[in-house]
Amino acid sequence: MTIGIAGITAAYVLIALLLLSINLYSNWSWQIKAGTVILASVFYVITYMSFPPLLGWPTNESPPRQFRLIATHVQQPDKQAGDKGAVYIWLSVIADMKTSSPPRAYKLPYSDGLHELVIHAKAKLDKGIAQLGEFEESSGPPIQVKYGSRTVTVPINIHIYDLPDPLFPDK
Repeated sequence: MTIGIAGITAAYVLIALLLLSINLYSNWSWQIKAGTVILASVFYVITYMSFPPLLGWPTNESPPRQFRLIATHVQQPDKQAGDKGAVYIWLSVIADMKTSSPPRAYKLPYSDGLHELVIHAKAKLDKGIAQLGEFEESSGPPIQVKYGSRTVTVPINIHIYDLPDPLFPDK
């Protein structure tokens, strides 16, 4: 148990004791007492739902428009367990080509095309070839991506490509 978990537990116990003392020993009306209990309960739920992003769990939000691919992981679907699968990507937002943000994990719905796209990008990352990408919100049809002689269908509009070589000025 870390100090963070112990601290949060202690805070919840303290709030529960305060609520108990308000309900048992105050002369406030029952409406105010019920309101404090409801407000504290809502606070518990909001706090509980706020923890996953703080702990670094993958987000279901859309990836940034331009990004640098840091890492990938593919969880294939399992029909026996009823798992639909997912594609996890760690991205760093690119504001300009000089700076990037700390990486963030994103969870995308699994598809064969996205799986193949991510596997090819990971193979290049493993070879030391940096990967950039672009994401566009699209409600249109899936896009077609070519890999050599093969074409795969990706359900979301995401493109991953090699980081271009820097252009050095002539001497």
